[in-house]
Order: sequence, then C-alpha cells, then structure tokens
Amino acid sequence: MIRRQRQPIQRTRNGFVLQLDADERHLLRRLLGEIRDLVTTAPVGDAKMQRLFPPAYTDDAEGEADYQRLMREELVASRLGSIEIIDAILQDDEERTLSSAEVDAFAQNLNAVRLILGTLLNVGEDDDDADSPEMALYQFLSWLVDCAITALMRA
Repeated sequence: MIRRQRQPIQRTRNGFVLQLDADERHLLRRLLGEIRDLVTTAPVGDAKMQRLFPPAYTDDAEGEADYQRLMREELVASRLGSIEIIDAILQDDEERTLSSAEVDAFAQNLNAVRLILGTLLNVGEDDDDADSPEMALYQFLSWLVDCAITALMRA
C-alpha cells in the first residue's frame, strides 16, 4: 500500500474535503456499483450479504421471515439512497466541502464493501496476508473507513 502524506478526508472550518485521485474514485465507484447490484439482486439469506443484512432473529425462523417481509424493502432503499449520495460525490472531480452526514454515508458504504469482501475472502482476526490484491483492497477500504471515522470524531 502506498503511504500518503495527507489523509484522504480533511476536516476544514466549513466541513470535510475528500482528497482521492481519479483512479481511487473510479475504483470506489465501481465497487459501489457492484454493491448496488448485489443489494438489489441477492436473495434474502445470501451468504455474501450476511454481514450487510444480518438476521434480526437467529433463533426464530418465523420471526425472521416476518422481519424480512416488513423491513427488507426499507433496508434496501436506505442502502441504495446512501450509495447514490456517495456515487455523486465520487463522480465529482472537483474538490468540494462535504457535510458530516455525507462523510458518515461514505464510511458506511465503504464499510459495506469491506464487509462483503471480507466475507468472500473469509477474513478473520489473524489474517494479514497483504500479498493478494484482494487483501490489499480490503486493507485499503479499512484504512479509508478509519480515516472517515477519525475525521468525524475530530469534528
């Protein structure tokens, strides 16, 4: 991973500034597009989505079915709305000031990508094989999420 001199999310007097290069923006937009596709097409209970949509009732199949029937559409709509916000931010190459809510949505969506990738890679607490491109991507996403949360905490 390349070490940066500056954090990708800077706190300013008026909000936050996202400082990503064009390649990083393109990568994140592509990943968010893949998440958008998964969120809209993956069936309830899909293992890839387990961390993103964890079961509300692990010991009550009927309760879980009711919960999914009542809440799934709202959960998906919320996730898609948040993805659209971040996609618009990443599409804009111009530096602009972001609100706390936009930085929070940025962190949540990158974390969603990270969770799904972690599930696919079967990442555990003792995994540190950064030699694979997938693991390097997982670590990059983790770093971006950490930077966003740190910026929000300093606000």
